[in-house]
Amino acid sequence: MPQFQPDQCTFQDYPGMGMWDDNHYREHLQFVQVLAAQTTPTLIDNPDFLSMLTAGNVRRQILDSHTAIHNQLRQITNVSGVDYSTFNIDQEGDFYNFLGYHSVEHAQIRQVLGIV
Repeated sequence: MPQFQPDQCTFQDYPGMGMWDDNHYREHLQFVQVLAAQTTPTLIDNPDFLSMLTAGNVRRQILDSHTAIHNQLRQITNVSGVDYSTFNIDQEGDFYNFLGYHSVEHAQIRQVLGIV
């Protein structure tokens, strides 16, 4: 069952962004668990993404580490995606573009991993 509900929030809505952070982290944790439970386990890192959108001045560092994890997931699942490190999610346009691309990629990863 998907953990990432809802996967959208509003720019500068900090309670909504906090909810997004929590759900997003739970879904990444679910990806880690599903991959580790395969017949031939695949182990990937599970960084703390609990404060990705709400991280303030370390948001850039978290977005960069998030990009690295997505690159690992892309290699494992054959899902393609954009370079999230190029987004400045302090800017409204980039914020919504990031959420849109990210939502699609997570849906594709869920499909490949059989999370319905």
